Amino acid sequence: MTTTNRFAYVQARLQARHGKRPSDDRWRLLESTPDLASYLQAARATSLRPWIVHLASEADSHQVERSLRMDWGLYVTQIESWMPTEWRSAVAWMSTLPYLPHFVHLMRNEPVPRWMMDDPVLAQVSQADPDRRREALASSPLSRLAFEIDWDISPLTAWFDIWKEMCPETDEGSGAALDRIRLDYEKHTAAIQDNPLAHPVGPPLRHRLAQRFNVVFRHYAGRIPAVFAHLGLMALDVERLRGGLVLRTLFQEPAERPQWA
Repeated sequence: MTTTNRFAYVQARLQARHGKRPSDDRWRLLESTPDLASYLQAARATSLRPWIVHLASEADSHQVERSLRMDWGLYVTQIESWMPTEWRSAVAWMSTLPYLPHFVHLMRNEPVPRWMMDDPVLAQVSQADPDRRREALASSPLSRLAFEIDWDISPLTAWFDIWKEMCPETDEGSGAALDRIRLDYEKHTAAIQDNPLAHPVGPPLRHRLAQRFNVVFRHYAGRIPAVFAHLGLMALDVERLRGGLVLRTLFQEPAERPQWA
C-alpha cells in the first residue's frame, strides 16, 4: 500500500470516529447529570462508552485518571498501527502526554504520592532513592525527555521539540499545519497555566482550540496533519470527560461543584 493510499485508509477510519464525537447538546446533557452513576450511564450511550465502560460508579478520582491515561495510550496505539511506518514514532509519542506532568514531578526529585504506586506506568519510575529513580526514568517511555529537557523552557515545549524531531519531512503545507497545531496547543496550555484559577475561561478556550483542530482536520483530509488534529480533538474530549468524572467523585452534591467544567 502506498503512503497516499495508507493515509486515505487512515482518513476513512478517523472520519468515522470524528462523526461520532459527542455534540455540544450531548455534552450539556452529560454535564447536567447529578452524580457519577448517572454521568456514567449517560456517557455509555455515546461514543465515549469505550473510555468509561469499565469504570465503577464508586471509583475515586485517582482510579478515574489512571483509567483514562491507560485508555489514551491504547487509543493512540491503535491509531499508530494504521500509520505508515515512518510516522509511527511521532504518533506513538502522543501516548506519553498525560504522563508528562507526573514525569516532571519525579524528575524534580519531589516526594512520591501514594497514588502513583497504583499506576502501572508511574510505579515503574516512582522510586524513592534518587539514583534508582534516575535509572528508572532513563528506561521509561519518556526517557528522551529526561536527557534533553532544559529547565529554561517549559516541559511541554521540550516534549513538542522531541515530537518535531520524530516527524519525517513532509510537504511545506503539511509542515506548516503541524507547526500550527503545536502553537495552538501551547498557547491553549499557557493561557490556562498563566491564570489557573480563572476557571470560567476554560470552556471557551477548549471550544476555540477544538474549532482550530476541526479546520485542520477538514482542510488536510487524507494527509498527516488531519491525524494529529484528530488526536488533538480526542484529547480535548478526554479532558472534558475527565473533568465531568472527577468533579463527581470529589463533589457528590451538585451544589458543591465549581461551575466551570
